[in-house]
Amino acid sequence: MSEGHYSKRSTHLRLSLFYIAFFSVYGIAIPLWPRWLEHHITLEYVGLVMGASYWAKLIFVPATSWIADVTGNRKSILVSLAMFVILALLLLPNVEGWFLYALIWGAAGAALSSGVPLSDGLTLRAQQTIGIDFGKARLWGSLSFIAFSILVGWAADHYGIDAIYVAILLTAIFLFFASMILPGIRTKPDKGKVPFFRPLALPNFPLFVVTVALLLATHAGLYGFSAIHWSNLGYTNAEIMLFWVIGVVAEIGMFAISGRLIGRFGATPMIIVSALGGMLRWVLLGVATSPFILGFAQTLHALTFALLYMSFIAYIGKRVPPAIAASAQGLYDSLSMGVFFGIFTIIAGWLHQQNGSYSFYFMAMLSSIGLVLACLLLYRVRQYDRLNGPS
Repeated sequence: MSEGHYSKRSTHLRLSLFYIAFFSVYGIAIPLWPRWLEHHITLEYVGLVMGASYWAKLIFVPATSWIADVTGNRKSILVSLAMFVILALLLLPNVEGWFLYALIWGAAGAALSSGVPLSDGLTLRAQQTIGIDFGKARLWGSLSFIAFSILVGWAADHYGIDAIYVAILLTAIFLFFASMILPGIRTKPDKGKVPFFRPLALPNFPLFVVTVALLLATHAGLYGFSAIHWSNLGYTNAEIMLFWVIGVVAEIGMFAISGRLIGRFGATPMIIVSALGGMLRWVLLGVATSPFILGFAQTLHALTFALLYMSFIAYIGKRVPPAIAASAQGLYDSLSMGVFFGIFTIIAGWLHQQNGSYSFYFMAMLSSIGLVLACLLLYRVRQYDRLNGPS
């Protein structure tokens, strides 16, 4: 089907269902999957197995993004990635040794997370051609993430640790079928091959991608060590989960209104707001012990993640040609969730061993660097637009 054969309602429902399916898998893979792994390999290797997927992304994301731009077809790649994850999950219980687990899950985790830039690129194209609201489709993923992480965590406590494996396999199958019914919206590829690094030749794109990738990667301290820090402060698992829920609810709210905010003020100024939110949030998480202050800090996830990501999407939609948009998103994802996230997690882990607050102060410092870069980006974008007209 071409874009014209999909109604706005049908496209929104298909994409929303995909996000529900995708983040049901993610809601198990990120917070719960290590609990299953530690029953099959020794604890000291769990981190290596989980970390393998971050580094494998440096292969998977560029490759899949390049294929998406060369073919103009994201749907088929997403279907293939979902099938790959299913096959890897079926294989895992039949192997032994941490190295094989790292090899298999490294590839599967990278394949899974490679779906983020591809699906978001598809949704962006649907917004451009059919008029759906990106944020309102994407927010269902956030709801799914928190719902499945709570539900499967409860099931593992009551029915045993293998409930995690069964749940991630079933949700991966769900993801495969949700991928099958995605709208087949294509982008028209350029003639010949499209190099993965071509977006770097666009005006201001290198500065833009470094800025947003740096700001997103400041969440490394949160994802890696917040639960440990809060536990050391005396909070129970239920209370820690509540802090996460507060962040996700704030994220969902921002996804619902971000289109109007960015439409009124512009994407680049909102990146500056995201950086300011990060500076405040990470300092508060470093100094606070009160549940009320911690809860407020978690509401700033609306700025540090949701508004930042939607500003990224809006910038790509306005200033990057559709034929190389997948490569642009792949570069961002490789840099933020691959290179930066991997490096910052290592540094944050070392700082956390010194003092539980230090990793958050480090993230605040990175946010301040991001603020300087975002201000420079705004100046350069406005200067470019004055000389060349809005792109």
